[in-house]
Amino acid sequence: MKKIASLIPVVAAALLATACGGAEDTAGAGSSAAPVTVRNCGTAYLFAKTPERVVTSSTVATEVLLALGLRDRLAGTVAAKDIVPEYAPALRGVRVIAESAFPPPSKEVVYSADPDLVISGYPDDYGPKAMGDRAVLQKEGVNTYLLSANCPGHKAGVEDVYADVRALGQVFGVQDRAEALVRRLQTEVHAVKPVAGSLKVFDYAGGKDKPATAGSGALVDDLIRRAGGTNIFPEVASYKQVSWEEIVKRDPDAILVEDQAFEPADKAIAWMRSYGPLKNVTAVKENRFIVIPVNDTQPGVRSGRALMTLTAGLAR
Repeated sequence: MKKIASLIPVVAAALLATACGGAEDTAGAGSSAAPVTVRNCGTAYLFAKTPERVVTSSTVATEVLLALGLRDRLAGTVAAKDIVPEYAPALRGVRVIAESAFPPPSKEVVYSADPDLVISGYPDDYGPKAMGDRAVLQKEGVNTYLLSANCPGHKAGVEDVYADVRALGQVFGVQDRAEALVRRLQTEVHAVKPVAGSLKVFDYAGGKDKPATAGSGALVDDLIRRAGGTNIFPEVASYKQVSWEEIVKRDPDAILVEDQAFEPADKAIAWMRSYGPLKNVTAVKENRFIVIPVNDTQPGVRSGRALMTLTAGLAR
């Protein structure tokens, strides 16, 4: 079991940035890393030392760390084959603790890499069937960070990614790299111009009997809006199953299909085309299915390319 480290929650939240993924360097923006306090998902965390052994338990978290030039801090990662080509060379030689991110790695698997920090993109990674409660991990000497667009109950936006990059830049003392990365990501996002017409979009996150959608609180909702579309389920705040009957009634102009390992997009589209009740839905009649890898809809470095795919699909 880990030694108890000086990675303790801080109650003086008034001294911290209020953004979900925000951070404040206690010694100033241009200083060395530790000690640094960051606020993540409503809790303040003190990093008394700069992390040296990091486990990224999701692909999107791995990409953020690599984009910050912190490959030498990686003690373990998951789903290495899912990495975008840009970062694949940097990941070579890093220990892969789990071939897939779903289901998430267990606490025992993560601890086998002897981490002092775990960064994830998915809340389920800190669930009872995975690593468990973040406060418990912290007491055991392992600090944690969740990419803040996926903080429970949080209304996500692309800006959360920039906050995460800056927060992690402070934690590792690489603020200049973080600002350069933020500028690059902002340029990619701002380069994509929305389509006209405010087309109605259904985000299909899998499921045949009862289809699921990510919800209006998810980052994908912000991506749809930035691409010029409107989410047909604005009242669904977080991941939830809906009904095909309601989808037919709301008649989306386009269906965003999240391409996932458990339900590949081509099979999902073939099924929707063959499903009788959908035959008169505009998106199906006009064959406007927009396929996006599931990790492109998640917080990280992929928002620019997700927007390019979305706008191209809506413009067809």
